[in-house]
Amino acid sequence: MSFKDVEQQLDYFRYSRDEVHGYSKAVGKLLDLSVNYVPDAEKAYTEGKNAIWAGMGGWEIPLIYSNGIIPVMFSEMGRFAGVEAITIAEDYYQFPQETCSMVKCVVGEWHLRRNQSKSIKRVLVSAVACEPYNMAWEIIKKEGYELFNMDVIYRGPGVIGERLEQLVEFFVDQIYRVQDWLTGGQPVDEEKLKAEIAKKNRLLLKVRRILDLRLKHPFYIRSLPTIYLLNGLTTYFGKPEEFEETVNLLLEEMENISEETAQDKVIPLVWVGGTGQEFGVYEAIDQAGGALLGFRNVPFKLYREDIHPVEALARYVLDNQNAGASVYVQDLVEQEIEKVNAKGLILQGVLGCSYSTIAREMWREHFHQKGIPSINLEGTFQFGAPSGQLVTRTKAFIEMLS
Repeated sequence: MSFKDVEQQLDYFRYSRDEVHGYSKAVGKLLDLSVNYVPDAEKAYTEGKNAIWAGMGGWEIPLIYSNGIIPVMFSEMGRFAGVEAITIAEDYYQFPQETCSMVKCVVGEWHLRRNQSKSIKRVLVSAVACEPYNMAWEIIKKEGYELFNMDVIYRGPGVIGERLEQLVEFFVDQIYRVQDWLTGGQPVDEEKLKAEIAKKNRLLLKVRRILDLRLKHPFYIRSLPTIYLLNGLTTYFGKPEEFEETVNLLLEEMENISEETAQDKVIPLVWVGGTGQEFGVYEAIDQAGGALLGFRNVPFKLYREDIHPVEALARYVLDNQNAGASVYVQDLVEQEIEKVNAKGLILQGVLGCSYSTIAREMWREHFHQKGIPSINLEGTFQFGAPSGQLVTRTKAFIEMLS
């Protein structure tokens, strides 16, 4: 298969696995885990295992696994959502056409699953996501889904001391409420939660090491698998043991690369934004000699293991960039630029997401004043052919940097 034969995202996974990374068993395993994540989790559920749809926060994953439950990241459904899902959201649920395509994909896919007796019907979300998603939560409750919506957890700039401790206390209470909902009132198994936190820290350190090795060998793992390595670090694609085995294999491969990559041929970039389905952009970056070496969601911090594990979950969020203000992300992007010696930023968002549009404009202006070039991209979330316009703009931007 050549890239001209790629028509949708699953084709691109196969192309990246077989043609681009045929030399790496680890990358192949990683991409297979990602492709099979949702189907395998739904199959496991039909076979009697416990599973729930989960959001994109990440903190909840150790808690979910500590209760023997498979977390299924509902944002992954965009890879299977096409025109039908979008049409359902717009025509049946009357979502305005300009609504975020991610929200429309998820609602459309849940609608298609609503009458399947064996489909996953429990959903854990957070009101911090966005207003269109908050509207979506209310809709799916009417379609027979059981939903738990956490209150907003937000840390504004300058919140320290007593006010921060109040936020921690509030978040801890929320986590216990989630535990009650997950288990029907069973207490937190502290030892299992500690083990899950230790596993997360272990994997954070390994993935961080892989990212460091990519600075020496930027073309060994191209853009797509690098993005999904970070995505998998959140949920392990529903298969923690297999994911860690894959990370171990990838780490072993990279630590034993014999030849050095010519550093002067790479154009180091920082990816600032979400990970939608515009995979043509990733290919354009690779073909133009660029390499995504820095990321806004790179694992900077570890979970604390010296305090109660529930408190550790809360403090991990409130001490990280996902606690709220976009200015925190801005600071972390500056660190990534310096670390990878980036020549430019790729600011990527989902079409129709007003929140990310505002944040990207803020970041664009901030880094423009610092002399860091950037390109602002908006892609769709559902599957489909790579966007020619986005691909052309991306290639032109990287050629300009070179």
